[in-house]
Amino acid sequence: MSQLAKFLDKYDILLFDMDGVVTSEQNYWTSAALTVWEWINSDKQSLSAADMQNNAAKIRADVFCSDRTIDLLKRKGVNSNWDLAYVVFAACKILDTTDFDRVYKFCEGLSDNILDEYSPLGDKLSEIMNDDGARNGKVWNSLMETFQEWFLGDALFEKEFGRKPTLCGKSGFLFAEVPVIDGEILKELFALLSKTGKRLATATGRVHTEIYPPLEKFGLLDYFAKDGIVNYTHVMTAEREYNTNLTKPHPYIFLKAMLGDKFPDSKIIAEDYDKSLISRTLVVGDAGADILAARAMGADFCAVLTGVSGQAGRGYFEEMKSEYIFDSLAGFLK
Repeated sequence: MSQLAKFLDKYDILLFDMDGVVTSEQNYWTSAALTVWEWINSDKQSLSAADMQNNAAKIRADVFCSDRTIDLLKRKGVNSNWDLAYVVFAACKILDTTDFDRVYKFCEGLSDNILDEYSPLGDKLSEIMNDDGARNGKVWNSLMETFQEWFLGDALFEKEFGRKPTLCGKSGFLFAEVPVIDGEILKELFALLSKTGKRLATATGRVHTEIYPPLEKFGLLDYFAKDGIVNYTHVMTAEREYNTNLTKPHPYIFLKAMLGDKFPDSKIIAEDYDKSLISRTLVVGDAGADILAARAMGADFCAVLTGVSGQAGRGYFEEMKSEYIFDSLAGFLK
């Protein structure tokens, strides 16, 4: 029987990003790539969902420059895959190009904190498309719905959104979910963590309907606090109410997970909460947005190298002075 690593004794609260940490993000990245491809080609050719799915690996390699663009934008703090699709699509329109190497170079020039870029990108996109191109605006929401068509598939999308997909024939990448490391190791780890009485919570870029199925499938749901399944639905709700960007690298989602999903957003935004909890809190993530958000709230950070950068991300997290770096969550066991 394995035991928990000793360093975990320091913490009472563990906050987990999910994709790239517990759940695999591969299907999300593919959905984002197909979203961009569909949008930039929809007025140029007759598209087939089946053909696009059959060529999904090639399309993703083209759109994201063999995933280099994903790695780059995540280092700059892009958190949700809706935002990933939005930034790349916006770059295509601003540059008036489908040359994704040019798009990559454009993204290289963006600020190291993507929150500084959403407003100017939105202004340029609005001017080009003669429509609301702001993040969370009309174009962004339409891109989001196309992404959901690819990820959920025709049937579940129609159930969730009350209409058929714009392009029918999508089977849904949600149904091919796998954990990012061996499922039995994950279950053993979370069972041991649960026995210690620590608060376990999620702080995920997935929306409400997309985080529960994999946690149930992997047998992990019951190990998390009932008020701790904090997800991107919470972020969107708060952003609409307070008209501000609260996505990572803003610390909102980690604070919400630490305090509980019923804790008032107004108090989180006003920083009116028990800050002493932070010294006993560990944030676990795989991306730049995660460590930037952890630093913004003042929490210790544990990086796992199971995200898009893999082992190549070690240098970045060392530069960011991550308190802990492991190849995967298996490092929590000894």
